[in-house]
Amino acid sequence: MQKFNYHTHTYRCGHAIGDDEQYVKAAIAAGYTTLGFSDHAPYPGVHHPGERMDMEEYPAYLKSIESLKEKYKNQIEIRIGVEIEYFEELNDYYHELRKTTDYLLLGQHNKILDAYGYDVYCDDEDVIEYAHAIEKALDGKFADLLAHPDYFMLGRRTWSDACTRASHIICEAANRNEIAIEMNLNGIRYGKIDYDGEKRYPYPYREFWKIASEHGCKVIYGVDAHQPLTLLDKGRIDVVGKVVEDIPLNFIEELVL
Repeated sequence: MQKFNYHTHTYRCGHAIGDDEQYVKAAIAAGYTTLGFSDHAPYPGVHHPGERMDMEEYPAYLKSIESLKEKYKNQIEIRIGVEIEYFEELNDYYHELRKTTDYLLLGQHNKILDAYGYDVYCDDEDVIEYAHAIEKALDGKFADLLAHPDYFMLGRRTWSDACTRASHIICEAANRNEIAIEMNLNGIRYGKIDYDGEKRYPYPYREFWKIASEHGCKVIYGVDAHQPLTLLDKGRIDVVGKVVEDIPLNFIEELVL
């Protein structure tokens, strides 16, 4: 079992439940040695209840995780992070976030900063835009880890040449910057969807991971926990494992951010 998880949310984002300490206790019970908190980052002037914390909540988030770091230092290593999307106009802000965090997790969702709602990457042009946003973020050193790189399939029902091209762009950028990519364990919550006449989970999406294998990308699992008990659900790895069965992926056993 992978002994670390760097993708963990808190109630502050508005779509997760449980208090911070419950996540820590669940991680310890599950056998993790490192737990990274990475709730959705607040953005200046943006109010998205149900999606991310507001700026005024951020200090309390940091204080809570810092206190848990100290309280449980003899049982588990706790890291403070946030999950960001990349928007070029926030480059200076990402530098500020680095001053208060241990790592930045890139989980691209939205096309524009003030968009409300996810799953907006649908047509081929959107998919290429998604890939280039990730490329810019990684090349600019604005992130330390890439979450659900195949997330774009949630907004589609077909795989196209643009999806193949986008996948190569993402994998090349990850390798160029020595960034591990996350096989997200939370995509299965959507259930199987009809893609090209076949029922599949939106992510992890097998075609993307074939390309990741070709590039030899460093791969990790990400629980993407939105409630403490998810950290104890080992069955998700079995389900996801069947999706990528027989694909030789470069899973890494250690990751320090």
